[in-house]
Amino acid sequence: MNFCGIISEFNPFHNGHKFIIEKAKEKTNCDIVCVMSGNFVQRGEAAFQDKFTRAENAIKNGATAVLELPTIYACSNAENFAFGAIKILKAIGAKFIAFGVENANIEILEKIAKLKFENSIEFQNSFKNEIENGINFNTALKRAIVKNIGEDVTKILEKPNNVLAIEYLTAIYKLNAKIKPVAIERSDFGFNSKNENNEFLSAGSIRERFFEGKNISKFIPKNAKIDCIFNEKSKNTLKTLQILKIKQTPEKQLSKLYDYNEGIEFRIKKCAQLGSFEEIKNNIVSPRYRENRVNKLMLYPLLEISKHIENLARHTKPFAKVLAIDKNNKNLLKTSKTKINLVSCTNDYNRLSSAQQKIIQIDLNSSEIYNTICGNCLKNDKTKGTLFL
Repeated sequence: MNFCGIISEFNPFHNGHKFIIEKAKEKTNCDIVCVMSGNFVQRGEAAFQDKFTRAENAIKNGATAVLELPTIYACSNAENFAFGAIKILKAIGAKFIAFGVENANIEILEKIAKLKFENSIEFQNSFKNEIENGINFNTALKRAIVKNIGEDVTKILEKPNNVLAIEYLTAIYKLNAKIKPVAIERSDFGFNSKNENNEFLSAGSIRERFFEGKNISKFIPKNAKIDCIFNEKSKNTLKTLQILKIKQTPEKQLSKLYDYNEGIEFRIKKCAQLGSFEEIKNNIVSPRYRENRVNKLMLYPLLEISKHIENLARHTKPFAKVLAIDKNNKNLLKTSKTKINLVSCTNDYNRLSSAQQKIIQIDLNSSEIYNTICGNCLKNDKTKGTLFL
């Protein structure tokens, strides 16, 4: 079978996501397999809705299957997020990947991705010089790209969907994946869109609107669930647990966590005594450590995401929990089993290698934390199998 992959968070699933699925089908004539973040997402926060609700919404609106992107990748930087998802899509034999971009000029996006992949001495030196001047990672990377690409691509690199697309393409090069990119322009519903005059609104704006008590149904497909929300009370409980975990963890142990470098563990540990989550975060945020990165640094202790586990994941045969699948295509992924371990029920977990079990334990723990905070203590990933819809 021919698959077209879509890498997603669907946080929440909205009209823009439905549009991309429809366009991907139209352009590729393939079944759509989504690789989606679980209960924690790339900004270092809990998902707006639980992963099964979001997966169900995707199937109801055109996707054929939704696979979970392991937490180790879902809560990481854009590079690792893309690498983990492309690794899964390659393993299932995806022929295409479709993504939304602000600039649909695939040639220039591929040119930038190739520059990153080849990582020439000139490019490395440009990046290193920016970092040594105290510039944060993302800005340093953008400046190095502009300096080495031979043309001004600053505006392209300022758009978050373009940046993610470049990471997808770079990961395709790294993994030598025979996946053809399909760029879908998002001019009417960009990442930061707050225009409420049409049916498209960004996920961030939808979440903001919901917590302000405003109606969001206009921006969500009619058949999509808008319940199972990780509400403000749940958010505050999570923040309390994060602070408690940081306070209880020695600096030496914090230093072993992913992305804990340059002695940041001492700064985080010291700031954890300040009071509220926002006070702590604001005292850690700097030009070098931007807000989203700090969010993740404060989440990693609770989820126990270590440097060792991250390295293990990069060098281990891929696996993915099948969250939901169209019941008429329940045998869709069977041909992929030799290159990927697909997980649904308890027996599938038991068949994983020891390395895979260590990695998926992060997912199990993360879901237990999420479900317990939401008051769903009896929910368990091992006993909750794939949704057939």
